[in-house]
Amino acid sequence: MIMAGAWPFGKKNAPPEPELKPKKEKVVEYERKPDTAQKEIIDDKSHLKDKSFLDAMALLGDGD
Repeated sequence: MIMAGAWPFGKKNAPPEPELKPKKEKVVEYERKPDTAQKEIIDDKSHLKDKSFLDAMALLGDGD
């Protein structure tokens, strides 16, 4: 009787999974500076006195 040789294809071992170390996340902080220029733009009502605005409002029936 002839015996078969050892199986030539061995089971491969999975590589060990690397240990997951908690990453230190960078925290970015922003500082909002008071912006008075934006408030000035909002408070500016000069566009209400503009002739083209007044003409448009007159066309819409809301002008005097």
